[in-house]
Amino acid sequence: SSDKIGSPGPFGGCLLTSMAFSQSAPQDRPGSGSSLKQAGAAALGGSGSQVFTTTLYEQMKAKGLFKNHFPNIPPAGKSINVPLNDSAQQDLTPEISFPLPATPVNERKFRRISHGPGEICVHHGLKDQLLPAEDFRYGIRGQKGASTEDTMKAGLLLGVAAYQNEVAESVYESSKKEPLGKPWSRGHSLKMLPEGFGNPSGTPQDGKEVIYAIHQKPDTEDNRLLYKYTHNNFNPGERIERKYRWPAETEDSRFRFGHGLGQPQEGAGARLALNWEVEDDGSVRKTRLVQKNAEDFRNVHHTKVYHKSHPMQGANGPPLDPDFRHGVKSGISDYTAKSCIQGYYSLEEQLPDQDLGRCLKPGRRNVTVATRAFGVPSVRTDIPAPPPDKRSIADNCSYGDECSAAALLNPQRFDDRGVPDRDFLIRRPKDELRALVESCDVEGVDFDALWNESVPLFDDGLPLVSLDAMLFVHTKKLEDRVAALHTGTGPGLAAYKGAL
Repeated sequence: SSDKIGSPGPFGGCLLTSMAFSQSAPQDRPGSGSSLKQAGAAALGGSGSQVFTTTLYEQMKAKGLFKNHFPNIPPAGKSINVPLNDSAQQDLTPEISFPLPATPVNERKFRRISHGPGEICVHHGLKDQLLPAEDFRYGIRGQKGASTEDTMKAGLLLGVAAYQNEVAESVYESSKKEPLGKPWSRGHSLKMLPEGFGNPSGTPQDGKEVIYAIHQKPDTEDNRLLYKYTHNNFNPGERIERKYRWPAETEDSRFRFGHGLGQPQEGAGARLALNWEVEDDGSVRKTRLVQKNAEDFRNVHHTKVYHKSHPMQGANGPPLDPDFRHGVKSGISDYTAKSCIQGYYSLEEQLPDQDLGRCLKPGRRNVTVATRAFGVPSVRTDIPAPPPDKRSIADNCSYGDECSAAALLNPQRFDDRGVPDRDFLIRRPKDELRALVESCDVEGVDFDALWNESVPLFDDGLPLVSLDAMLFVHTKKLEDRVAALHTGTGPGLAAYKGAL
């Protein structure tokens, strides 16, 4: 009713005013819907007309970066859309803040992913095609009652009719040369000889001699060269003779191609290759006069090594302030990319939590005044280790007496025989040591002399000598004999052999 429409409700007055203004505006096109949109926006208070983007032209115009001397003339071209109020939320949800335009309906079938869920993927040319009904059949429907047998017998002639047809077609040349059911008649009168057709071959010749004509004389050298020139027929292993006129120096067996550098300095070749301002012989390059526009084009489009690319906006680059930075500055967040990478937490926030590695709950903390270590050590040096020969293979406990990795990689000399190096350092009495030396079966060893020289090595005066000390004395004697033999101060080779 009219009283309800004119009532000053929450949207009544402004809605009527907006509709009246839209109807009286002469610049709106009929049917465009712009007036209705304005009325709806005014009625809702502008809550549904939130704009997230603007154009780069409007942004530069609002900042006063240029002067518009003709405000009544709209700018040409299309300006780039930029975000109005950029924020991290809008950057993380671009599909909501900056939605992409939808694909037009008439172009969706050309996309690779144009089929919906459960739809069969077919070629875009087969989509939206109009197919005939299932009962549709191509061709023209024939008369009812005409069979294939009747069609084949339609031109069949029998009896007198067939004879008349044969007489009528006998005047044609095709009927004379190619009668039905007979071979092609060419009109030749052939007589078969008793020997058969053809001429005799004469004396038979072996096929092997025809293929491999070993009795045939080879071609002359002139014929071979001519055939090589016309057909490129070379003998096996024959090289191509290009008929070069080499100088007399090339006949030397030590001749080598190329320019001899003599004795170049070390690094001179690399320095010459890296220096582009000199010629190959080290001389300064000749100055060439070229057009300035061609040289400027080369300097712009071909960037020199270790130089930045030319911006192609004047000789000195774009007219920008030295402190100018590209991009849009965030007007909402105070954090920058640098702060996000380096972190902006305070020292208290960076410290670890109080309960990291320890318990803060009363009654559950292991607090003691003792200084001993709790738990069982990994290396059981607190208990006596069992002997290695009586230790179980299944015992994986470490008693601190295992060998190190260095001992495993470099074993002792007689580990494969179960004799460690420490047995050579044990001091033994004379009789026990004599038994060990005599069991080695070494000829020419004076045990008593070695014993008398080994006892003074120990300053305690006890009649105990280690096997290592006796080996040291014996090795020293052998070195003295060899040195005397080489210097000629000794008794000679005969005396040395006699001593051995």
